[in-house]
Amino acid sequence: MRKLLLPPIFLLLATPIFAQSLPVCDVRAFGAKGDGVTLDTSAVSVAIAACVKQGGGTVYFGPGRYVIGTVQLYSHIHLYLESGAALVGSHDIHDYLPSPPFGFARNYGVDITGEGSVLGMLIVKNAQDVSIEGEGEIDGQGDTFMAAQTSHGGNDYEEQYVRNPEKFRAAMSSVDYGPVEPNGRPGTLIVFFHCSNVRLHGITLRSAPNWTLHLQDVEGAAISDIQILNNPKVPNNDGIDCMQCRHVRISNCNIDTGDDGFAIVGSEHVNVSNCSISSRSAAIRLESTKLSTFTGLTMDTNRGIAVFGDSFVGQENRSTEDVTFSDIVIRTRLIPGGWWGKAEPIYIAVQPCAPGIACGVRVRNVVFNNITAEAENGVLLWGGEGTPITGVEMNGVRLHMISPNLALSESVGGNLDLRWTALTPRDAIFKSDIPAFYAKKVNGLRLRDVQVDWAGSMPGYFSDGLRIEDFNDLTIDSFAGLQAQTATGAAIYLKNGSGVSITNSRAMPGTRTFLQLDRVQDRRVFVNYDLRDAATAIAPADQRFDTQIGVPTTKRNPASRSKPTVANSRP
Repeated sequence: MRKLLLPPIFLLLATPIFAQSLPVCDVRAFGAKGDGVTLDTSAVSVAIAACVKQGGGTVYFGPGRYVIGTVQLYSHIHLYLESGAALVGSHDIHDYLPSPPFGFARNYGVDITGEGSVLGMLIVKNAQDVSIEGEGEIDGQGDTFMAAQTSHGGNDYEEQYVRNPEKFRAAMSSVDYGPVEPNGRPGTLIVFFHCSNVRLHGITLRSAPNWTLHLQDVEGAAISDIQILNNPKVPNNDGIDCMQCRHVRISNCNIDTGDDGFAIVGSEHVNVSNCSISSRSAAIRLESTKLSTFTGLTMDTNRGIAVFGDSFVGQENRSTEDVTFSDIVIRTRLIPGGWWGKAEPIYIAVQPCAPGIACGVRVRNVVFNNITAEAENGVLLWGGEGTPITGVEMNGVRLHMISPNLALSESVGGNLDLRWTALTPRDAIFKSDIPAFYAKKVNGLRLRDVQVDWAGSMPGYFSDGLRIEDFNDLTIDSFAGLQAQTATGAAIYLKNGSGVSITNSRAMPGTRTFLQLDRVQDRRVFVNYDLRDAATAIAPADQRFDTQIGVPTTKRNPASRSKPTVANSRP
């Protein structure tokens, strides 16, 4: 066995970034060239081993481009990339290690990392106190592994059930917005597996060919002031994946990806704040996660906030609950290609229980506060058979609905996208009119201070302001809105439900019918409304609430407008 030859001294840099009690190993002192051509995997690994032998330390990269395949980090190792330094992924797939020997398999959220069976550039397993910091970058060279003119669109739906099938098919196979087809790519750029006390600060992660940063079964992580800049056409290049993790803090980050900005699965105590996210999939994807907050975010994306409830291996008995989203600005865009999502600013979808098997509530107690969205599609809450979405609250939500590009509205607009939670391709994508807010199979929904308005010209598939079906125990307070101007729908349309209270609400100018009721029982309260701008107050006109005063059935002359109503009890 060759003995590890160490340089006579370790470089101790006069900067407060490095702990003076630990060695600093400059990779160039161990043979790394940093010339952008030479494969430096071995030299970097030798530098890491030298620090490990000393009980840990800082592995230092000065300015240069260090080409590597897979490199493993260990406990108490701190990578520092100086400004002008870059770790660059090798273009040779054989320079990356296989992932199964490290314990990875194909169980989503449990032991999978990325697509495929090889690793990416950095792997950290069974380690503690590990950091990656500095002003340099890690560049995965993802474009090298893509067939840029071949679509990655999937066959995960049945074409005959969508609106305009031929145009839809053409849009799904477009490469203009991706996703494009991978061709023998490496795995996750950086993965921490069974680790604790993980830190990333200041660095830029660029051009990942697969998942970018993956935390799997990590206890305690702090990620701050990093950038993730990926090609938006590349599939599966999620920004930060956090699975079965606890006590994770992410702040002040800029994330530009093709796939999900954040994918957080099976985790607890995750706090994300002050980040900007751009994605052609979902800005945030959340599954089986509890006791977490998302605050002060901006999103320019296809789908904004996506919460899924499913029964995949490892997630069967885990629900998403006690999660809060606050102070978020969302801009969604309808795009072609095989990306999941149809420009929904907020999306919650639950997989139905299997026939004859009780599965319990999979999404409960999710709260949205102070959300502003400009969207080319509506909010969608879609509960599953036997597992309704329960206890969702929306407080201070502003929905400004705008028209998509005409060609896109004709090809992919007017469809609901339930891929991932649909049990069959038949139910994955299908034609539907689009309310600004559509909820189905929900219990205990609370809408407070929600406002819906529309651009002047909208495609004909847009419909109601709020539509809520198959519900129990619904509260609507301080709502202001109307239907799309191209529609004959209502500001509020309720169907197949029981237990509803509507208070302090207002019809906006142009409202045709303010409240449409269809098989709604236990109509509790309808008071303190201002319906001066509604042509029809309630339809059918004979529908009454337990506490209600008489309401006008036709629009009043503006000169005769009266003050908003006060409550009386129904005789």
